[in-house]
Amino acid sequence: MEAAFSEMPLALFTTFAPMGAGAFIALAVAFFTTKFDEAELKKIDKMTLIAFAFVVVGFIASLFHLTNPMNGFGIFSGLGTSPLSNEVVVGIVFVVVALVYCVLAVLGKLGEGARKGFAAVVAVLALVLCVFTGMAYMMETIASWNTILVPVQIVGFGFIGGAALASLIFSLSGAAEKLTAGTIKTALVVVAAVGVVAGVGGIAGMAGSVSGMSNAMFAGSDLVSAALPFIIVAAIALIVACVLVVLVTRGKNATVMSVIAVVCAFAGILCARFAFYAMELSVGLYI
Repeated sequence: MEAAFSEMPLALFTTFAPMGAGAFIALAVAFFTTKFDEAELKKIDKMTLIAFAFVVVGFIASLFHLTNPMNGFGIFSGLGTSPLSNEVVVGIVFVVVALVYCVLAVLGKLGEGARKGFAAVVAVLALVLCVFTGMAYMMETIASWNTILVPVQIVGFGFIGGAALASLIFSLSGAAEKLTAGTIKTALVVVAAVGVVAGVGGIAGMAGSVSGMSNAMFAGSDLVSAALPFIIVAAIALIVACVLVVLVTRGKNATVMSVIAVVCAFAGILCARFAFYAMELSVGLYI
């Protein structure tokens, strides 16, 4: 597990960024399914900066993975051919578009139609970012990571983390009551539930696959055994986060429940990321 903890910057990036991106997806769903009044929208727009901050903190954390941050510019040389380069470029585009959206929204420059259109674009970019973040780990040199379950996990983390974070944004905006009825109630629960299934199912499926692998130095089953406590904690925390989101949609102490949901989602995703890095098995020594 020491190797997993050494990847703390990337673990934080793949926890913070998907949660923030997922919140923009949940917000877009809300705008298309619920009618908010002007006062609520003004508060929601200000609180949306929380989601943006999550994404920015994630990207800042990723810089600490580089021995020399200036080397990061070399990433752009692989655009179109390198999954990592594609992830970085998509991330930059998403951050810029999300920032423009937040600024225009806070300044009150978005009408209903423009808000929905802009929110939809940001949500699509958020989903693409989650997918590309997962694909950046799919490399032939690491057998245990070379599976579609990796991007499935990241998308799942984005959904459950984003649903929890969005519920907090709505609660702090005084609009939690709008989540208790209509299509948005079902939509938010579905997003959270799909996130748990994809996130937990993805990391569990990966563990099952890795347990049958080995190389000259490690047995995959040993790596899975070391990661198992983190997988269990992640599963419990993410399920609890999902249940809390459901309680928020039922009007049960929305602010308190949403805060705890965000904490549980964050802890669960971070534990799942540690488990992921702990199950790294290089193909060069693969038998």
